[in-house]
Amino acid sequence: MAVEHTHRWPGIREFYADKEVFITGVTGFMGKCLLEKILRSLPEVRRVLVLVRPKKGRSAKERIEDLLSCKIFDPLRKTNSLPLGKVRAVCGDLGAEGMGLSEEDRRLLVEEAQVVFHCAASVRFDEPLRCALEMNVMGVREVCRLCKDMKKLVSLVHMSTAYSYCQKVDGRVIEDVVYPMEVDPHKTLDLLTWMNDEQLNALTPTLLEGRPNTYTFTKALGEHLLVKEAKGLPVAIFRPSIVGAAYQEPLPGWIDGIQGAAAVFVAIGKGLLRVLRVRDGNRADFVPVDLANNLLLSIGWVTGVSQPSSVPVVYHLSSGTLNPISWVQLYGTMLKTYSVYPFDEVFRRPSVYRCLHKTWPYYNLVMHKIPGLLADMCLRMLGKKPMIMKIYGKLDRTLDCLNFFISNEFNWSYRNTDRLLSLMSAEEKKTFYFDIRDLNWDTYVTNFCIGTKCYLMKEDLANLPSARKNIKRLRNTRYTFNFVMFLLATRLLYVKSKFARQVWGKVVGFLLKWLSKFGLPLLH
Repeated sequence: MAVEHTHRWPGIREFYADKEVFITGVTGFMGKCLLEKILRSLPEVRRVLVLVRPKKGRSAKERIEDLLSCKIFDPLRKTNSLPLGKVRAVCGDLGAEGMGLSEEDRRLLVEEAQVVFHCAASVRFDEPLRCALEMNVMGVREVCRLCKDMKKLVSLVHMSTAYSYCQKVDGRVIEDVVYPMEVDPHKTLDLLTWMNDEQLNALTPTLLEGRPNTYTFTKALGEHLLVKEAKGLPVAIFRPSIVGAAYQEPLPGWIDGIQGAAAVFVAIGKGLLRVLRVRDGNRADFVPVDLANNLLLSIGWVTGVSQPSSVPVVYHLSSGTLNPISWVQLYGTMLKTYSVYPFDEVFRRPSVYRCLHKTWPYYNLVMHKIPGLLADMCLRMLGKKPMIMKIYGKLDRTLDCLNFFISNEFNWSYRNTDRLLSLMSAEEKKTFYFDIRDLNWDTYVTNFCIGTKCYLMKEDLANLPSARKNIKRLRNTRYTFNFVMFLLATRLLYVKSKFARQVWGKVVGFLLKWLSKFGLPLLH
């Protein structure tokens, strides 16, 4: 049920003051930005406890030290306001029984944690069912069981996805509710104990209920498990659509992973992706990471002060309904930006064409596969390792995963999100801005493109003159190639067509006159 307005509530900063916040998924894209936002905009927070598992020989504490050295914390570092002592690593693993917590760390969380943000998840669309269930469903179960033991818990926010019920693409609005499912989450988890991977993969299409992948299925199943396991707890569900680069904070255009929308941006900017399966009016739908985290913190606040305990309140954040932009408009801004801020190394000059599903195999062959094969042949001839077709193989898999979301349009209810916005003061709306209607797409897409160059590819803007020359060289090479092909075609027709001979003569005459202007010697 939705929350109602009351003037007796503390404000957002007042609510978080002296609170212990527990975050899962802090090493992910959203988690890093969430931690930075808390340390910068909520300085009164007592401590932030972050769940981290050891990885590649690095302990949980070492991984947090690495995380805090990330570029997004530079502004806090420069002002000597990065409170390192407020961040405490908790060693654990969501996929393990009891989250793999030591007795000491579990006692710490049970005794001290007050606000919980469960952001950890497997976000790979093509994840095998076992891995997706362990992270996205079993992880929810373990967090809920831990929260039930917490003595000071006032707010639990579970981050899901707006695409949990993406199979509802028949024009209906996806409401801010947890829809019923035919599959029971506990019985599905039981499958992991007696089915091998081959059996699980064979069963997967039946379990998905029309969804395109295991990610959306397990996120929906996680919501259902939350409803069952978190009864009596102050809990909310946050469903963002595809999360992209930062709009304003911590750095405009900041992004740190080539996945989702970022993968499409990089592929287009590199000249690798030339064709997408979209209709003219298809809407793109993704949201900046800073808007998503601002809403996440606001949900934590309103859940804590309103204390809902019957069913989780669901909040959506998407752009397609309230501030739409078509893929065609998006491409225009991307191509314009990448012509001014090109990557240092590109395969071809950035350009994008649209095609229908039925013509995709032809366009993919002509625009991607054949150029890739020719490029690899050239690399072999030069004694270098061929790599372009391998890149196209990865790109094909990425596009196959994204195609369902690119080629369909979705509409989500914004009722609870708008009600939350109405509860905030004018100052809070500036500090914790998440109203997607205020997003300027030209500014955002431009910064997104620059962010892929600076933060993903780690390229220096000082090299722009050289990169722009490279783009011009590729353009001139393409124009020259097209012109030569035209001359050859007309020359082949020369002996058979009087009209072709006339065209050929005029073209050659024009070229001779043009060359004479530069004082070049001509043969007579």
